Amino acid sequence: MRCALRFLAAFVFLLAANDAFAWGPLGHQIIAGIAARELTPAARARISDLLGGRAEAMMVLDSSWADEIRSDRPQTSAWHYVNIPLGSVGYQPRYCFKDDCVVAQISRQGRILSDPRASKPAKTEALRFLIHLVGDVHQPLHVADRNDRGGNDTMLRFRGQRRSLHAIWDQAVVEPLGQDSERIAAEIETHLTMQQRMQIGGGTPTDWANEGFALAQKEIYAKLPARSAENYARAQSGLARLQLTRAGVRLGALLEPPNRWLGWYCGPSGRSVLPIWCQKTRHNGPRRAGHSAFS
Repeated sequence: MRCALRFLAAFVFLLAANDAFAWGPLGHQIIAGIAARELTPAARARISDLLGGRAEAMMVLDSSWADEIRSDRPQTSAWHYVNIPLGSVGYQPRYCFKDDCVVAQISRQGRILSDPRASKPAKTEALRFLIHLVGDVHQPLHVADRNDRGGNDTMLRFRGQRRSLHAIWDQAVVEPLGQDSERIAAEIETHLTMQQRMQIGGGTPTDWANEGFALAQKEIYAKLPARSAENYARAQSGLARLQLTRAGVRLGALLEPPNRWLGWYCGPSGRSVLPIWCQKTRHNGPRRAGHSAFS
């Protein structure tokens, strides 16, 4: 019954979706599907317990939860993006006033999830936010701004209508990949090599925001069409696939005990989403399985 109600809510949300949301349900479902396939059985079981159902299904089902609650919890709206001005050197804390941005909130929700004192409902909510926000930070127009509200005020001609650049990037650039999120996620994850995972994995929310910001400058705004965006959307689908893949792999790594992927998750500089994982491992030896993100 709960799943049926959530699917209905997701359907209504899709009908009502506007330019403010990242990727759209399809993109977030692909990310969650990739991440779920990257998990070990132990992490999958813990996520299943928190979400109240099979992890592979519930992660996909909950992937747009953070968007669905925005009208009821408007204070969370700013958590989905950070406005890094084009032409700047990249993310700076001053762009994240009072930690109300996607970079700070990924770290915050990660801390809640890893806090042994946090209640189960608090951990469940933090997990749902992480599933969604890790996707948001990989949508380049959620981490870049050309005085156009992340592309919302840049209008293009698309399929006979005026559409914002942000809306085109939320959905139209993903559509060429197909409409079956499960099939797309499986195809992407199945063909990933360990070397590719090592290249993609690791980093911090700040690193991910700066990566997307650079793409927005060099690939999205720099290649805007003068008129129709039909060919533009198709041409950008490869970049969208890359960002969805990065988000899925990194989300999966974030939800794993750190010692499983330590060699690439912490990276050569010892940085991770939750730096204390790497620091404790380096100084105190490998952490026990009980001291994972789900402590």
